[in-house]
Amino acid sequence: MSAAVVQYVFKPNPGTKMQDLLGIIKEAAEMWRKHGADVSLWSVQVGEVGNMTFVARSESTAKLGATLDALNNDPNFAAWRAKNVEAGLATWVRSNQAYEIPI
Repeated sequence: MSAAVVQYVFKPNPGTKMQDLLGIIKEAAEMWRKHGADVSLWSVQVGEVGNMTFVARSESTAKLGATLDALNNDPNFAAWRAKNVEAGLATWVRSNQAYEIPI
């Protein structure tokens, strides 16, 4: 079974306090974990320096799909989305979904 990931790339907005941004990211991470994903946060150091990447990993595309379904049906996640937009701490750059190819 091949792992699957979803990646959200964003850039902190000028003037953003990093502790505020990390706080809202930690809230999201808790919900992703609750619904079955392994999550991590990355700081880009080469290329698009200054961008950050939130990565959610699952054992398979089916499990990632189940996690996404659960998140989208979680009223706490809907409330978090609204809070995140209103906070205006970061700007979305791109999202990617990928599955692992065993070699």
